[in-house]
Amino acid sequence: MKPVSSHELVGARIVGELPSADMVDLWVRISSAIVKYGFVIEYRDLEPPRTGIFDGLRITIDPDVGFEMQCFLLLHLFGHSVQWVAPSLAHTLGELQNTEDRLRFLQVLHRYEFEAAGFGMQLMHEQGVTRLDQWYSDFVETDWRYVERFYQTDKIPPWTDCIVTGCPLIEPAPIPALRHRQVEVRFAF
Repeated sequence: MKPVSSHELVGARIVGELPSADMVDLWVRISSAIVKYGFVIEYRDLEPPRTGIFDGLRITIDPDVGFEMQCFLLLHLFGHSVQWVAPSLAHTLGELQNTEDRLRFLQVLHRYEFEAAGFGMQLMHEQGVTRLDQWYSDFVETDWRYVERFYQTDKIPPWTDCIVTGCPLIEPAPIPALRHRQVEVRFAF
């Protein structure tokens, strides 16, 4: 079998191995779009284990986080920001905040995480970034495994133990109308 030339490889990238040029292009496109959607992006030293926070008005990322993770966090926290400031989605947040049963909470949290992921994918596509769908989908599933293990064990697992590849692609979700307002600070870890 003839090997595929490197210039012919497109699309799939392993979490943790996105080429620098792809990361820079992604960052430039999505950061510009997020600002145009009305959110402020800032860097600030965050108390560990926080890697990023959002409050409905701004998305903050810890500069000590690796650049690939920053790209994912920006997409991820954009998706969550949409969930908290879109009036049409307000009714979906109650169960997330008020579910006591751990199994039910994990089901609600899964739906919440993957809905946010759909908004992140939509943002990428709106900016013409379509070659990184597999990378983003794998990152979303990796992040879900990380969060799920935390809630199952009450311990933060090693990120590398959660990395998966070849996951089903996240479907883009239309970004609803937003009404920016301050919400309780939420964070990624």
